[in-house]
Amino acid sequence: MEAPVPASALIHSATLVSAGIFLLLRFNIFFDYSVFSIFLISVIGSFTALYGGFVSMYQSDTKKILAYSTISHCGFLMVLVSFNIIEFTLLYLYIHGFFKAAVFMCVGNVNRLSKNNQDFKQMGMYYKYLPFDCFLSCIGLINLAGLPFSLGFYIKHLLFLSLHFNVYVYYIILLNCLGGALSGLFYCSRLIINIFFDFKKSKVNLYYNYNRKNLNSFFYSNTNLISNFAIFSLFFFSYLFGFYFLHLYLSKIMIYSDTVSFLLTNNHYFLYIHNSSILFNISLIN
Repeated sequence: MEAPVPASALIHSATLVSAGIFLLLRFNIFFDYSVFSIFLISVIGSFTALYGGFVSMYQSDTKKILAYSTISHCGFLMVLVSFNIIEFTLLYLYIHGFFKAAVFMCVGNVNRLSKNNQDFKQMGMYYKYLPFDCFLSCIGLINLAGLPFSLGFYIKHLLFLSLHFNVYVYYIILLNCLGGALSGLFYCSRLIINIFFDFKKSKVNLYYNYNRKNLNSFFYSNTNLISNFAIFSLFFFSYLFGFYFLHLYLSKIMIYSDTVSFLLTNNHYFLYIHNSSILFNISLIN
C-alpha cells in the first residue's frame, strides 16, 4: 500500500496476477491426471474469491479496496485454471489487467487531489474537480463489478458456465463464486459513491483552493495531458482486445483447450497429437 500508484497498477494488474496463473497453465498437463488437484485448486480459489471480496467491502482505504479486489479476482482465475479452459483464463487476464491498471491510475489522481490522503471517508463531491477521472473510474469499476452488458459481466458469465462438477463440491464452489461476484457490486459502488458523489467530507481549504485554480483545467484532471492519455489508452485497448478475443472465441476461431492433446498410453509414453491450426491460434494471441 506504500508503493507509488504506477507500481501498484503494474503489480495488481499484471505481475501479481498473471505470474501464478501462467505457472499453473504451464503445468496443466499434470492436473489433467489428478482429479484431487482440480478439486483442491478450485475450492481454494473459490474461497479466495469470496474472502477477497468480503474484506474489500469493509475497507475505507482506496488502494486497499482495489488490492483486496485483486485477491478476489485471483481466486476467480484459479477456478478457471483448475478447469483447464485456457481461452476463458486469458480473456479474464486481459480484461482484469487493463481495467484494474486504469482504475488504479484514476485513484492515484484522486489521492493526489486529497494531498496523499487515501481514506474515502475524507473525500466527497470530487466529480466537480476530477470529471475525467470520475467518468473513467465509473467505466472501469462497472467492468470490475461485472454489471450487465459490460466485459466483466461476460467473463464472469463464462466463468459460471465452466463449472461442470456433478458432486457436492460443485455447490461449494458455486456459492463461493456467487458471493465473490456479488461482493464486487458493493465495494465498487462504495468506492464510486464515497469519492465522487457523496457530500463534501474533506477540509474546506482543499475545495476552496481547487475551486480557484484547477476547476477550469484544460485536462479535466489534476494531472498532465500525458497521464490522461495513458489512462484513456488503457480503456481503449481494454475494449479493443476484450471484444476482439470474445469475438474470436464465439466465432470458434480461438480455441486453445483443444489445440494440443496428450494421451498417456499403457507404455508410459506421451503420444503427441498435433492440430494443424495451432500455429494460427498462437499467432493470434501473440
